[in-house]
Amino acid sequence: MPTLALLTLLLASTTALAAPPHVARLVGNFHETEAVDVNVSGSVIVGVASASAVGGKAVQSLQLLHAPSPDKRQVCLTLQSRDGVYYSRNTFELPAGSAGSVVRIPYDRSSRLDRLARYGGDELAMRATAGSCETSSNQYYVLEAAAAKPPESIRVFVNSFGATDVFHSSGRGKSSACTPVGEGRRTAFDYWCEIPWPRGGGNKLAVEIQRERFGRDMPPVSLTLFLKSGS
Repeated sequence: MPTLALLTLLLASTTALAAPPHVARLVGNFHETEAVDVNVSGSVIVGVASASAVGGKAVQSLQLLHAPSPDKRQVCLTLQSRDGVYYSRNTFELPAGSAGSVVRIPYDRSSRLDRLARYGGDELAMRATAGSCETSSNQYYVLEAAAAKPPESIRVFVNSFGATDVFHSSGRGKSSACTPVGEGRRTAFDYWCEIPWPRGGGNKLAVEIQRERFGRDMPPVSLTLFLKSGS
């Protein structure tokens, strides 16, 4: 093969590999708040993301794994710091033709990126639920910061609402203990659960969070994780 033709082929291959993923579009204005004195009340499930998409620096390279089908093109992205100071909730629309693909979620409208970057891995929770932020859903898409390959595990941040023990189970597996956050202010969440990424196929993963307070059961919480296109 002539040298010029070979160089052209190599350049084209490099460009294809470097092509950016689909990019979501913010719907409406960007909403974020900071407040020192907070009293957070809300859902038990505060965050759902891969174990590598944790901490404030991840928001600048945030990606949605396995975008939903065309009839579910809106997602609600919520970020919440463990100390309750930072909170944001915004609807994004995914581009047509992105179903089953990786979609980048731009967070460049935030005016607090520098402060967000100071949050460590157990200090900031993020979640992407199906539908707009005007609706409620227990269906979650997995957020990732680097989507070159499927993550090893999914981390779920939990507000235990006073539970002394928290467990998680998925599929037919046994319940496993979640990890309590041992230090610092725990206003928005106080446990995180590490769920192994399921191997061997499947579009969805059903997960249940179980809580106990001094041996007494509290109401369990069920959630569905979308893992692949066709969900």
